[in-house]
Amino acid sequence: MTNREQQRQRRHREIITAAASIIADRGFRATRLEDVGKAVGISGPALYRYVGSKEDLLFEILMDISVRLNEGAQQVLADADANGWDAEHTLRELLAYHVDFAVSEPDRIRVQEREIGNLDKPQREKVRALQRAYLDMWVDTLIAHRPRLDRQTARVRTQLLAGLINSSRHILHWAGVEAVRSNTLEMVSAVIDAP
Repeated sequence: MTNREQQRQRRHREIITAAASIIADRGFRATRLEDVGKAVGISGPALYRYVGSKEDLLFEILMDISVRLNEGAQQVLADADANGWDAEHTLRELLAYHVDFAVSEPDRIRVQEREIGNLDKPQREKVRALQRAYLDMWVDTLIAHRPRLDRQTARVRTQLLAGLINSSRHILHWAGVEAVRSNTLEMVSAVIDAP
């Protein structure tokens, strides 16, 4: 990769990060591309060299979140296979990965929860498919840990766990990252052990 390509990728990541922060704060409808450009030090028109539209930018943010969560979960499962972890340990690692993501990138979690309805249907379906694949890894691992659970119950529980973890963003500003991380992990651990 050339130096120019590396700079372009770095700038693109900066744009995605700035856009996620602005959209999380103002909402998708109130965010203008000019605001995103200003946040990263480029003009609104220059921003079009990196993104086609505000909707495309939102799609990139949501795809980035979904791809990274999937890749992280796949790495946890690969580590589980390599290290011989049981299903309980694997599930705890999957949840810890999501907790770390949620407390370190609360803006992206907020955008993911609140703004997916602003995508057009094909884009929304791509993001939803990745989200389902991600949670299916949790569901499969929960069922391996708790074989008496039927798939529907396991799906409901994993969705509730994800919601609990994602809601941690609401208290980060006053509770602090470490307190939120440790308390969230303690709470989700109690849930996976529920009958």
